[in-house]
Amino acid sequence: MLTNASRILILDELDLLVTRNQDILYNFFDWPKRRHSKLVVIAIANTMDLPERLLTAKVASRLGLVRVTFAPYTKEQLIEIIKSRLEGLDVFKEGAVEFCASKVVTVTGDARRALEYCR
Repeated sequence: MLTNASRILILDELDLLVTRNQDILYNFFDWPKRRHSKLVVIAIANTMDLPERLLTAKVASRLGLVRVTFAPYTKEQLIEIIKSRLEGLDVFKEGAVEFCASKVVTVTGDARRALEYCR
């Protein structure tokens, strides 16, 4: 339960914080379990099965594992994102943005990947 005195730590790109011994992750997820702790950790990862596949049992045992799944972007959403980033620039031929969005949607639906391809 969150109270006025609670502190929230958001760890984005959790997949990139996984190391061989996982001491850093263990500490992040152990702190909220300590007595009188007011820390809430929210971890964000692109890998759905990260706790089962990449984390040691020692670290995974510290997780609360409430998962919120977000659907990948659709082709139309990716086109909109790319075009908004290119606003005012005339750098692609007609249909190139749609082609890029189509390719990314078939693999991941990740907007960062679409923007990377455009770069």
